[in-house]
Amino acid sequence: MKARYCLIALLALAACTREVDLPQGKGYLSVRLAADLAVTPVVKAEAGEPDPAFSLEIIPAGEGETVTVADCRTLSGEPLTLPGGKYTVKAVSGPDTRVSWEEPRYEGETQVTVRPDRLTEAVVTATLARTMVTVEFDPETDRYFSEYRVCVSNESGDVLEFSRANGNLSDKGYLAASALKWELYMVNTQGTPYRVGPVTIDAVDPRQHYHFKFAFDQSPVKAGSSLLRVLVDDSLNEKYYQLNLDFSGDGLPTMNGRGFDLADGIAVKKGDSGSRNVVDFSAPKGIKSLTLSHSDAKMLAAGLPQHVQLVEASAATLSALNGLGLAVPSFLYGATEASVDFGPFLAGLPMGDYLLSLDLVDTRNRYSAATVVLSVTSPVDAEATTVKPWAGFAILNGRWFTDGRPSGLRFQWKKAGDADWTDCDGTVNYNDDAATFSTELYGLQAATDYVFRVKTDKEEETREVSFKTAAAGTIPNLSFDDWYKSDKAWYPGANAATRVWDSANGGTASFGTVSTSPEETDVVRGKAARLESSAVKVVVITKFAAGNIFIGDFVKVSGVGAELDWGIPFSSRPLALHGYYKYSPKAIDFAEDPYKSKLGETDACSIKMYLCDWSAKFRVNTSNKVFLQDNDPSIIAMCDFSSNAATNGYVEFNFPLHYRDNRTPRYVVIVGAASRLGDYFTGGKGSTLWLDELSLVYDAGRLTEAEREKVGYRNLP
Repeated sequence: MKARYCLIALLALAACTREVDLPQGKGYLSVRLAADLAVTPVVKAEAGEPDPAFSLEIIPAGEGETVTVADCRTLSGEPLTLPGGKYTVKAVSGPDTRVSWEEPRYEGETQVTVRPDRLTEAVVTATLARTMVTVEFDPETDRYFSEYRVCVSNESGDVLEFSRANGNLSDKGYLAASALKWELYMVNTQGTPYRVGPVTIDAVDPRQHYHFKFAFDQSPVKAGSSLLRVLVDDSLNEKYYQLNLDFSGDGLPTMNGRGFDLADGIAVKKGDSGSRNVVDFSAPKGIKSLTLSHSDAKMLAAGLPQHVQLVEASAATLSALNGLGLAVPSFLYGATEASVDFGPFLAGLPMGDYLLSLDLVDTRNRYSAATVVLSVTSPVDAEATTVKPWAGFAILNGRWFTDGRPSGLRFQWKKAGDADWTDCDGTVNYNDDAATFSTELYGLQAATDYVFRVKTDKEEETREVSFKTAAAGTIPNLSFDDWYKSDKAWYPGANAATRVWDSANGGTASFGTVSTSPEETDVVRGKAARLESSAVKVVVITKFAAGNIFIGDFVKVSGVGAELDWGIPFSSRPLALHGYYKYSPKAIDFAEDPYKSKLGETDACSIKMYLCDWSAKFRVNTSNKVFLQDNDPSIIAMCDFSSNAATNGYVEFNFPLHYRDNRTPRYVVIVGAASRLGDYFTGGKGSTLWLDELSLVYDAGRLTEAEREKVGYRNLP
C-alpha cells in the first residue's frame, strides 16, 4: 500500500492571496510525507487500515534548536516558522525497538533549505526500517504435533519466536535488518522432539518480507515417517528444505553420563580432573549434529568458543579443543556413537558453577538436549580470600566450600618469617548464605609483613595470604612539651625551623595580647597548651580573639582578621585523635553577625581534625570569611568535638575520624579553640581550653565498638 499522508497543510492558495508578515530573516516550512508502507513483496493493507502517526524532527545544520512535533496530526494546518538556513527533516512512526510485533517502524529523512520570506516545502518519503517475518503451518500439523515453534533471529541476537503455545503464529514480526537464522522445534504426539536448523539467510535488507511456510509432502503416519517441506519465501527467491521426520520412535538419540546421572551435573575438584566427567552420545540412526554452547565469560576467557559443532569438526578445531583439555575424538556425519571427556578442561577453570548446553540431533531430525551444570570446587573445606590492612589492624576474610559451616573453622596469623601460627581470638562474623566469614585482627605493628590462613578440624593445608600493614605517620609535638618565644609571642615547637603548630599570637602579640601559651603547672604530663580567649584593642576598636592553636602557619594580619595556612603533608590513615582536654567557659560577651543572638549564652570549645587531599595548604581568611566547610569534597575523614561544659580537671578523649572514602590523604589539620565561633569574632572573654598529650590511634582494638562504627572503615571498599 502506498499512502500519501500530508503532515502539515501547505496553504499554498492562502499564501498567494494574502500578505504574510514574517519576522525578519524567518521563512515558512511545510512538510509533506510520502509514506511508502509497502514491503518487498508488496503486502496489501486491509480495508480501513489507519495510516500510521508520524513524529517529526527538524534539525538545523548549524547552531539553533531542534524543532520536534510528537504527532503531526495535532498540527493545526499552519506551516512552521523557522530562521532561514539548512535543515534535516526526519519523520518516524512506530516503536524504536529492535524487535516488535504488529507495529512496524517507518523512517525517512530529507535535507531542505528554508529561505527568508518564502514558503519552502520538504517532501519526506518514509519506508519500513525493519525486516518483516511471518510463518504459516500446514493445517494438518495440529493432528500430529503437540508442540511446534519457529525462532527467527538476526546477527544481533534479536529473536522472534512464533509458537503454537503463544498463539502468535499469524502475527507479523519485525526485526532489525541483518542476516537471518531460523530454527524449527517440534514435538509429535508420541513425545518425540525434532529440531531443524539453524539455517542462515544472507543479504537481508529492510522492507523485505520473509514468509516461512511449513507443509507436508505426504501423510506423517505413512510408513512411520514423513517428509516435511519447508518453503522460505521472500518473493525474490523461494528456498525448499526437505526434512525427513521419523515417527517410528525407534533408536532415539540419547546422551548419558558415564557412571553418573547427567542431571546431577559434572563436578571436579580444582586441579583434579577426576573420573566421573565423560558424556556418551548415541544416535542409532546416525548423528547429524552435536554442539556445545554456552554464554559464560570465564569459559570464553579460557578459550572455549560460545558455539562449537563437533560433527566433522576440522583438525584445527579438534586440536584447539584438546589443547583446552576437552578430549574430543574425530567423527563423521552419520556416526552412531561419540563421547567427550570434560574433566581436564574443568580442572583448569576458576572455582564456581558453569552452564553448558549439549544438543544432539540425529539424521531423522530427532534431538536430545540438556543443560549441564559444571562445578569446579575447592580441594579444601575452607580457605583465606582477601585482607584489608590498616596501620595497626587488619580485616581478614575467608570462605568455606562445604554444604554447612566446617567444624573448627578459624583464622590463624603470624609475622612473615615466623615459624609458629597464632589463632585469631577476635569475634568472627559469619554469612551463612554466602559461605563467607571475617574477623578483625588487632594489635599489629605498622609497616610490617604478616601472613594469615584458614584452618578447620581436618587440618588440611590451605593457602596463605600475605599482607603488609600501612605506615603510621606521626605529627611533631603532639604532647605540647616544646615551646619557644619570639619577641612577645609564644610558639608551640622547639624552634621556628621545625615547628608545625601555630596560633594567632603572631598577629595579636603586637597589640599586647598573647592568647596561646605553654602551661607548666596544670598538666597531664610535661607541658600543655593553654588557649585563652581575649579582647584585642586595635587602634580605636576592640575585636574578640579566640584562644587557638592549629597545624599550619599564621601568614599575616588581614583587615580586622588574619590569613592562615592550614595543614602539613601527611599520608597515613589514623582512626582517631586521642588526648586530654580541660575547659573553663565564660558567657559570650562579644558577638558579630550572624551570631549576635548568642550574647549571654555559655561559650563552647572546639577540637577538630581533618585528613584532606589538597595539593597545597588551605588558606583561611577570617576577614573574608573563607573557611574550610565540613562538606568540602577534599575532606577524606574528620572529627569535630564541641562542648560548653566546664570540666573538673582533665578529661581523656578518643575522637573517631569518620571516613568518607578510601582516598589516601595528602594533608592533616588539627585545630583547637577556646571559643568555637572565634572565626566570627564571637565568644566569651576569659574562656580557656587546655590540651595535652595528643596522639593518633591506629589500632581499632583501642576503640570501643561504637567508635569503630563511627569511623566506618568496615563500609569502605
